[in-house]
Amino acid sequence: MLIRFFHLIPIAIEQFLLFAFIVLIVGAISFVAGELLPRKNFDYTAFPYRPFRWEKNGEIYRKIRIEKWKDHVPDMSRYVKTMFAKEIVSPRDPEYTRRLILETCVAELVHYVLMLLSPIFPQYMLPFYGDLGMVAYVLGNLPFVLIQRYNRPRLIRLMEKQLAAQERAKMKIKET
Repeated sequence: MLIRFFHLIPIAIEQFLLFAFIVLIVGAISFVAGELLPRKNFDYTAFPYRPFRWEKNGEIYRKIRIEKWKDHVPDMSRYVKTMFAKEIVSPRDPEYTRRLILETCVAELVHYVLMLLSPIFPQYMLPFYGDLGMVAYVLGNLPFVLIQRYNRPRLIRLMEKQLAAQERAKMKIKET
């Protein structure tokens, strides 16, 4: 029985390497495609990006303690310096925040597409391993979708506050 187990190890390693190769290729293509998507085509107030009623403006995600782990998942903008930074660097600039909101839409779309592409694994891998790879790929992309859906309503509220502050400042200048 133990000898049989040791015969399976090379197959498992081979399948893992194949999985990693597919993830690398599909991930690289989707990354480039996501960077090339025109941001003007995204509307964060429309389906599928606007919050659903059941999400309670992102508050539902607190039940899975998203605020504890969301900053610990990989963020490509930390590694690829040409990408738009996914952090608030200008707390008073509503245009920067709007762009950040659009970036959450793009990221959500890319991760949904990656999940939809998960049936590619059973096509190129052995039956059990392909199914396992497909499930792992969906579950691996799901947290990124949840993070976008959690952050977007918060960013929209921030942008609305920034716009209101700008408006108050303009009114104050007009009064003087």
